[in-house]
Parts: sequence; structure tokens; C-alpha cells
Amino acid sequence: MSNSAVEKNYALFDTPPNQKLISALSGKGANIILFPFVETKKITLSAESILFLKNLTSFDWIIFPDVFTVEFFLQNLDELGIDLFELDAVNVCVFGESIADKLRFVQLHADVIADFNDESEVFQTLSNYLSNEFQNLNIILAKEVSFEYEIKNELTKRGARVEELSLYSAKSSRQSNLVKLKTLLKGGAIDEFIFSSEEDMEALRHYFAGESVTEVLKEIKISTVSQSVFQTLKENNLRPEIFHPGKK
Repeated sequence: MSNSAVEKNYALFDTPPNQKLISALSGKGANIILFPFVETKKITLSAESILFLKNLTSFDWIIFPDVFTVEFFLQNLDELGIDLFELDAVNVCVFGESIADKLRFVQLHADVIADFNDESEVFQTLSNYLSNEFQNLNIILAKEVSFEYEIKNELTKRGARVEELSLYSAKSSRQSNLVKLKTLLKGGAIDEFIFSSEEDMEALRHYFAGESVTEVLKEIKISTVSQSVFQTLKENNLRPEIFHPGKK
């Protein structure tokens, strides 16, 4: 296929930061396929979840699988008047460097950072760190309310006690067109997917819950306008390029 923009189908998320790029591509005659962004909403915590947060030091580990869990976790600590640095007493495991960066922004650190955002990779990395000693560990798994994680089962099998902490809900505001968009993406109708933020990857993960996003995107050129997003995409076993708007 020719590299000319006019002959390519580009996919982007329909977000304010992307409007300038969308206009530039449209001006060159490119075909633009817009994905609706996932809207995230902080949910009201259960009494049990509040108790977990008020007793963080009774846990050995907390696991953050995405950037949204960090965001809403920190919001809840602030609203409950819990000192942010109580988290220093708890070991932290994250699904990739981009999530660790969210913690560094508030001067917190992650003890275990998986190289790839993949549950088996995260479990293996944590297992190596702990020399496979999970017995009697108390672990919080922060999550989106509808997501299920296999890592919980793996940890429980090995004697850990895992408490789920549902922090937010995620959904698209335009569900009616979503099936068509997913079909286009999986059917090879998209030549290049341009990512502009770490949240774009999380949005796709919600759209393809239960499937490997890496597998869905394997035949599609992946690019980004940001070095930080470049790292996020690499952590998802993708081979991104930096997108140059003027390049044919």
C-alpha cells in the first residue's frame, strides 16, 4: 500500500488534544476513523473499601493495573483525609513504567514495575521479586468495577489473601457505533492507529475486555505523537513509531 496519507485509513480517539491532528490529516484527504473515548467515573466506595484505605498499613502490597486506578486511588485518599505517605509502608506493584510515573508525580514509588502490561508478565516479575513466597500476604488489587484479573486467582492459589478495590467505572458515551469500529479494527480496515495519550491504550483495553489488545493491533501500524506514550505502547508489546504529520 502506498504511504500517501490520502490512501490511508487512520484511527484516532475523538478527544480535544487530537483535534488539530485530525484537522491536519483531513486537510490532506486522509480517511479518519474516530474512536469515542472511554469516560471514567469515580464510584462511591463500599464501607469495606473505605476500611481498606483507612487501614493501608495492614496490607503488604497494593497492585495498580492502569493509570486510572492510581488517579482515583489518590482522589479517595485525599477525600478521606488519609496521609498520602501512608502508602510508603505498603509495597507497590504496577503494570508498567507509565503507571509508575503517575506515582512519581506525587513523590511515591513502585517497588515492582513489570516490563510489559501483561498479567502473566506482572505475576512472574512479582514472583521473582518475592522468591515465589506469597503465603499469608495481604494484597489490595485496585481495579475498574467490571474488570476481572487472572492475577488474583494466581495469587490466591499460592496462599495470598487478595482484596479487590473497585475505584471507577468506564464506558463509552457512543455505544451504538462501537461494534462497527471494533469490526473495522479487527478486520484490517485500519492502516495506522495514532495514540496521543496513555489513556488511549486503556480505552482500547476496555473496548476489548477479555481479548489481547496487542493481538488485535498486531497487523496495524502503531504510531504516537509523544515519547511518553511511545514507552506505554512498548510496554504493551507493540512496535510504535513517532508520527510525523508532514511525512508522506
